[in-house]
This record gives sequence, structure tokens and C-alpha cells, in this order.
Amino acid sequence: MVKCLLSSYVGKRKFENRDSFRNKRIELAGELLEREIRVHLAHARRKMTRAMQKHLSGDGDLKPIEHYLDASVITNGLSRAFSTGAWSHPFRKMERVSGVVANLGRANPLQTLIDLRRTRQQVLYTGKVGDARYPHPSHWGRVCFLSTPDGENCGLVKNMSLLGLVSTQSLESVVEKLLYCGMEELMDDTSTPLCGKHKVLLNGDWVGLCADSESFVAELKSRRHQSELPRQMEIKRDKDDNEVRIFTDAGRLLRPLLVVENLHKLKQDKPTQYPFEHLLDQGILELIGIEEEEDCTTAWGIKQLLKEPKNYTHCELDLSFLLGVSCAIVPFANHDHGKRVLYQSQKHCQQAIGFSSTNPNIRCDTLSQQLFYPQKPLFKTLASECLKKEVLFNGQNAIVAVNVHLGYNQEDSIVMNKASLERGMFRSEQTRSYKAEVDTKDSEKRKKMDELVQFGKTYSKIGKVDSLEDDGFPFIGANMSTGDIFIGRCTESGADHSIKLKHTERGIVQKVVLSSNDEGKNFAAVSLRQVRSPCLGDKFSSMHGQKGVLGYLEEQQNFPFTIQGIVPDIVINPHAFPSRQTPGQLLEAALSKGIASPIQKKEGSSAAYTKLTRHATPFSTPGVTEITEQLHRAGFSRWGNERVYNGRSGEMMRSLIFMGPTFYQRLVHMSEDKVKFRNTGPVHPLTRQPVADRKRFGGIRFGEMERDCLIAHGASANLHERLFTLSDSSQMHICRKCKTYANVIERTPSSGRKIRGPYCRVCVSSDHVVRVYVPYGAKLLCQELFSMGITLNFDTKLC
Repeated sequence: MVKCLLSSYVGKRKFENRDSFRNKRIELAGELLEREIRVHLAHARRKMTRAMQKHLSGDGDLKPIEHYLDASVITNGLSRAFSTGAWSHPFRKMERVSGVVANLGRANPLQTLIDLRRTRQQVLYTGKVGDARYPHPSHWGRVCFLSTPDGENCGLVKNMSLLGLVSTQSLESVVEKLLYCGMEELMDDTSTPLCGKHKVLLNGDWVGLCADSESFVAELKSRRHQSELPRQMEIKRDKDDNEVRIFTDAGRLLRPLLVVENLHKLKQDKPTQYPFEHLLDQGILELIGIEEEEDCTTAWGIKQLLKEPKNYTHCELDLSFLLGVSCAIVPFANHDHGKRVLYQSQKHCQQAIGFSSTNPNIRCDTLSQQLFYPQKPLFKTLASECLKKEVLFNGQNAIVAVNVHLGYNQEDSIVMNKASLERGMFRSEQTRSYKAEVDTKDSEKRKKMDELVQFGKTYSKIGKVDSLEDDGFPFIGANMSTGDIFIGRCTESGADHSIKLKHTERGIVQKVVLSSNDEGKNFAAVSLRQVRSPCLGDKFSSMHGQKGVLGYLEEQQNFPFTIQGIVPDIVINPHAFPSRQTPGQLLEAALSKGIASPIQKKEGSSAAYTKLTRHATPFSTPGVTEITEQLHRAGFSRWGNERVYNGRSGEMMRSLIFMGPTFYQRLVHMSEDKVKFRNTGPVHPLTRQPVADRKRFGGIRFGEMERDCLIAHGASANLHERLFTLSDSSQMHICRKCKTYANVIERTPSSGRKIRGPYCRVCVSSDHVVRVYVPYGAKLLCQELFSMGITLNFDTKLC
């Protein structure tokens, strides 16, 4: 290390890049938990030592060690770490690291898989962090360049690529095997000549020497191909420093590559599926580290390898494997704008409603959504075929027409076929579970020690109890609405502790579960289900980041229809494609249209004529010519345009309309969950303005942009109503003579009778005091300025 530091200082060695993955290690859950437990064990040991020393200072004898050990220190420390997410720093003992613990998303299987392959860089998110956010060559094939959130976490939170692998600690004794490969053991003898020899470093430790580094490295790689050495061993030959660096530690990012010299072992006569482990055993695949890949020449694909086979040592499996799971399944992702692929991979695919599990009826998740009729897309990608998981796609195939429809699909708005929704398209079910515990005698929450809270039916004054049975729970199938009590609880004295549904909550009782937690406390869980069909304001998205909000439900007879009688399910605006730069959706619709339509085999045509092209793998997609020819063979226009008839008039429309099947996703953002309304409600005690938050019956924020919009339209009466009448209207008294604020006080005039009213202390009179209506915020500002010694003068005119 000293030599490297001095060489860099004098300019003989380049400075290392701290953002390169060759200088980093990924900490897995086991290593993080081990360090956290070690910190709390040390804390418990110090506390136990102090207790024993305090006891020895007296005349008493030592008690058993269990008497001094406080196990709650470890238990509470781990509980605090998991609840707050602040874990101990690996180098700084007094500093905590945040963001280690996160909730595992269960909206759909794809979200769970993405969360499990997410990495987080421990740097401060605020301010400049140098090149930590930017892509680096060491990320190639190991970290997805697109799967990163937008905002302050951009570039700091990354997702591993489809074939990215984190190495684990090798427990095998590697030093003995290195001796068999030609390594000379490092002796404690200064007379051993080191000139002309190369140092062998194992995980940074100098363990031996070798005379010929090239043959030594070749022998190591040969034994690794034969599985005599660990597969995850990384071998690097550094000619500049005369070193051979070998790594077997944990936390290194590896990725598999095809070995060109061993490709002859594959059978060429017929396509065969080989297990991944078999390819590693045969040496056809090998796991390459970041430092070792610097000495490799890698071809981008088989086509490039066949052109110049002697110039490459390794070959990529497929370019789509360089992306993450959420990006690799996007069809024609290489044709879309990168920002749209980011939206799909980080937002829309994780918010899409699918099937979160195969046993939803026996689970008690807090909130879950299931799509009634999920479908798999017509196209295929190489990633979905390798994973063999069709559940990664959460949506349905919809017939989408690109057209303007009565002005209801402007901007992000889309128009949907009402008949399609009534037949069950995009219909989903939302299940929400509510849990309640029973206080035991040892509970600290009880106000009275002689009373217990138990489940049971009670005649409550806070809500309806019509659906409750004698045990205090509703019967299966009960229809619950806002304000109904769904869990009845009462004390022995009859005090009501029931739980009722809050604002906008409703549903049908699906199941009632009685159980106990790990601490032995009894609890009850009531699950309410609610069938939801798409309504105005619900959010949808294609797999290309083309999000849209349902703006209008049109009758089927009013929709345009083709000569074959096909009516679209969704109509989107044509301006969505040039503005968002997503031609991949057009290619997907054209490809799916050719797949869904049967190709009529002509007489004398070959079998290749009826062969369907289904793959839409990124960077390996079929060309536009191939897609258009497939549409032409199916009897359609080469560009997917259709001659349609107007549903309202029955006349043939002059312009052609592009129409085809597109895979659409229904997102969890629904208008029913975000509807916000109120007539009167709670206000803030200081400003007397409506409070925020939908759950507290708060008001809708009316900001500066909304104010300017009403001013531009000249709607002064509406503006006065929003910002004054329905907000914080109040009264204040002004003296027209001195133009200052008059107080409402209790005084005794000359008549001798006490009266209470406005009075000007400056003029010592109430003759010129008038009452004006102002927002309470303005009145509060005036009073706060007056407390700072600043007086405001008010000009008033009688109306």
C-alpha cells in the first residue's frame, strides 16, 4: 500500500477510481446482520462487566453470569435497527447508516424480484457526490444502466443485471492448490532472490511467488474450468506491477461469459437446452470478475464472433442480459427513449396489478390487489423464456387504436370501450385486512388495571353494529360501508373500544381470523374485499412508459369498427408517440397483430412462409421489414393501418387508423382511493384554515398556480369564494381616524355599566371604529408584526 501511494504521488501510477466496482464490495444481509449483532454483543458485554465490577466492590460473592447479562440490550438493539433502518457503520463506530432496511414490495412478483436485486450506495443523497451517480465501465453487464429511480436517489440506488451475481466467501483452502499449480511458497528468508519473479496475492495478502506468470495463470484458469478450483475465483495478471492477484472473498460482482475456445463442446446437430450448472462444469461458461475482464476481449454476440473468431476470448450470451429484469422483458426497449424505459422499469411495472401470490385466500396482507383475468402477452422475450415465468407480465392484451375521439383523449387521457369493461376487462379485486389486539393483564396500554378489553358485540354510539355477531365480528359476506363497526370490543364495565371503518372505506367481509402473535398476544384480523372495475380517473400504462388516465367511457356502438367488425378497446392520442418518443409500442402492436392473425398458407409456399416471428427481445428484435411482411402474409396492410367506419354515422372514414393488440397494465393509482371532498371540517388551531391530509377530512390545496389561473379567466367571485369564504373568513375592527387596529375590550363608560366592544386605544374612542371582513391569515400576520414593533395602517371605505 505504501508503494502504491508513493508511486501515485510521483506520477508513476494512476490514481484509483473509488466509484469503480473493482474497489468495492457488496455487503449482503448476513454480513450486515453479523456486524450489527457484534456491536450489540459488545455493548451487552461492557454493561455486564460494569455490573460485575460494581458487585465486586462490595463484600458480596459473585452470582451466576446469567444474573449480570441483560439480554434486552441485544433484543432491543436489533429491533431498533430493523424498525428505524439505522445500522452501524462498517468503519466509523459512532455513526449510523440509514437505508439498510426497506419494506419488501408484494404488489406483483416482478416488484418482489426487483426489490431483492437492488443495491444501495452508502453516500449522502443531498449535495454533490462526484461521479458516484454516473455510469462506469465496471458496471457493464453487472448493473442495469436504466433501472435507477429518478430524483435524489438517481444513480445511487441501482439494480443488478439479469445475470449479475454476487460472490460468496470460499471456504476451501486455496493456498495448497496454488502450490500444485507452480506457485513458490513465500519463505521467511531475506536471501531468497525476488528479481524476475511475480508476486502472488490472495485477497490482498502476499502468499507466494511464481517465475512464469503467464503459464501460472493459464494453469489456474484450466483448473477452474475443470472445477478443481472455486468457480467464483477471480484471477488477474498485472504485467505493470508484476503481480498475480487472486480473489476469493465475498461481495464481488461477477457475470457469466461464453469461453470461445470451449464452444466446440456444444452439440451443433440440433438445439439442446443445457442447465446452467452443466455449462459451468464443462467450462463453456465461466464467471468473470471486473479485474479479470480487463484482460478479456468480448464479442457482443455470435454474429460478431463468427466474423473474427480469432480476435475474441469470450462472447456475450445476449445483449438483453446486460439489462435488469424489469428492462429485459420490455419489448423493443432499444427503440424507446431511455427515460420511458426507466419509468416502466422503476414505476409502472412495480405498480401494475397482477397476482401477488398463488394463495391469496389464506393470506392476511394489509393491502393486496389481484387482477381477475391476467393474460400473457402475444410477444416473447428471451429473458421471460429463460426465467420461465409468465407471471412477470401483469396486464391484458387490448386492441388499441391511435385516433382522436371527440376530444376526450387529449394529453394523457385515454378513451375506453364501456362494453369491454362490463365484460370484465381490467377488473380487479382489492383486499384490505384490519387487525386488532386484545389487551391482557400484562398489557401496559390499559388505563385501569382491573379491566380487560375483550371481543364482543356492543351497542355502540359511534357506528352501526347490524353486521356484528355475538362474538363481536361480522359474518362472512356482510356488506360494510363507511362508519360501520367491524370489530366490537368492550371492557368489563361496558366501555366501548370498537373499531369502525374510516372515511371512504367499504367492502364485503371475506374472512375473519383469530390467532396469536409471537409474543403470545391474541389478535383478530378482518379482511374486506372490494371488486373494482375501471372508472374515470384510473391510471393505465403500456410497457413502454405510455401512461394514461381514463378520461371517458364510450359505448361500443359509438366506437369506430373495421371491415371485420373489430372494435378497439382503447383509443389513445396520436401525439403521444412523437412527444414521448416510443416507437417501440407501434412495433409491438404491429408484431402482435401478425401473431394474433392466422397466416393463410398459399399453394406452393414453403414452411417458412407460415412461420411466426414472436420474439421482441431488446437489441435482438426483428427488423421492420420482417414485421411488415408478416402483417402482409396475414392479409393486413404492411403498416398496420385499417379502414374503419364511423360508429355514430356508419360512414367510412377517409383516413386510415393504426390499430393492433398492445399489452396494457392497470396501475394501483385509482380515483376511488384519491377522491377528496368536504363541506365543512376541521381547521388548524393557529391559522384557522382547513387542515391537510385526506384522512383528516382536510381541504384541497389551492396554491399560487390555481390562483393565477382563476385570475387569468376573470373568475373573481370564484376566487373570493375559494380563498376567503370557504377558507378562513374572519372579522377585525379598524379605526378610520388613526387607521390602526382596534381591540375588542371590556370597559366601563360614564354610564357606569360595563360593556364589551371594539375600542381604539390610540384615539381613546369607539366613534370611528368599523368592522371589516378579512382572511384570518392576514389578521394573524398583522398581530405578529405588531408584536415585533411594526404597525400597519389600514385605509377603509364604506360600501
